[in-house]
Amino acid sequence: MSWWDRYVWRRTEDRQQLTLEQLLAEEARPTAAGESVTVDRALQLSTVWGCVRLLADSVSTLPLHVYRGEDRDPIPTPRLLQRPSADFPELADWLWAIMASLLLRGNAWGVITDRAGAGLPPSQVDLVHPDRVAVTVEDGQHVIRIGGQKYSRAELFHVKAFPWPGQLLGLSPISYAREAIGLGVAAEKYGAAYFGDAMVPSAVLESDQDIKRESAQRLKAEYVELLRRRRRDIAVLGSGAKLRAIAIAPDEAQFIQTQKFNVSTICRFYGVPPEMMAGETAGHEAYTSPEMRGTDFLTFTLRPWLLRVERAVSGLLPSTQRAKFNAGGLLRATLKEQYEALAIGVGAGIVMPNEAREKLDLQAIPGLDQPPAPPEGVVA
Repeated sequence: MSWWDRYVWRRTEDRQQLTLEQLLAEEARPTAAGESVTVDRALQLSTVWGCVRLLADSVSTLPLHVYRGEDRDPIPTPRLLQRPSADFPELADWLWAIMASLLLRGNAWGVITDRAGAGLPPSQVDLVHPDRVAVTVEDGQHVIRIGGQKYSRAELFHVKAFPWPGQLLGLSPISYAREAIGLGVAAEKYGAAYFGDAMVPSAVLESDQDIKRESAQRLKAEYVELLRRRRRDIAVLGSGAKLRAIAIAPDEAQFIQTQKFNVSTICRFYGVPPEMMAGETAGHEAYTSPEMRGTDFLTFTLRPWLLRVERAVSGLLPSTQRAKFNAGGLLRATLKEQYEALAIGVGAGIVMPNEAREKLDLQAIPGLDQPPAPPEGVVA
């Protein structure tokens, strides 16, 4: 057991129930920008929040079906996916919480609290905050504790975001992006202070005459009162006074460019196209159609996350069953392209007419899939 593991569990034995988040807050090292980065602080940065929301929303709102073997038709929804846990009775919320844990901590954990059916597969999995889970190596074996209580692997549901050789835990995106997040937090703080009250006046009343303190205060009061009464009234300053507005100096405005660059940096950690986070579009992407951008997003960003969740949920099902998302809804083409593609599929016998109507969100027509009756006098 390493010195860190001994330190943590000595604190636990002393009844100081420290979560991982509390330990990180206690021992946090400031980044080069001078900011400490915790999960909550990272989520306050709009780019991190946006990436987490986009990926979690995209995965959790896709239909999740269960198939038997290599069958193409899904089986009835098993009990686990009808009501996955007591805290998250809706499947979409359960999947959202899993994705949030993966995107922020690199691991999603759950305790199997109920089993039902032939072979007693899990029928309920209650998710656990990843900061309550501690993994140590004792006598060469991984030992998992939740709130200080030991659990066996068979009792737990575990999904890794980024697996690493020799480690039970997946890599945490927030930990590896902490310098970029710290820079983003520092830039936001600087901007807020600058536009708030960072000792920078909005304008200056200046004169080539020698103005006493009393006269200066009077000029200031008269001008402020004038602005309050009528913003477009004529200002008569007197004493040779001139109004000079204070513009943002180019070097002071660099934090705006820093924020733009920071969006792209954080998006790279999550594999999210910067333009989807209101960042700058790079190269040929500026001329890509929304349909192509959706296809690229599914292929290069979303598909790995879908595979991770599918594989984890399939591990909770009987060995003959597998879970798979229906990502067809993300591949939206133009209406003309949809009609043309479906017409080709129906004409070639690849797609049944009612299947084509379903893809267009149209009601099925009874008997539409039946082959047409042969003409009179012709034997079928």
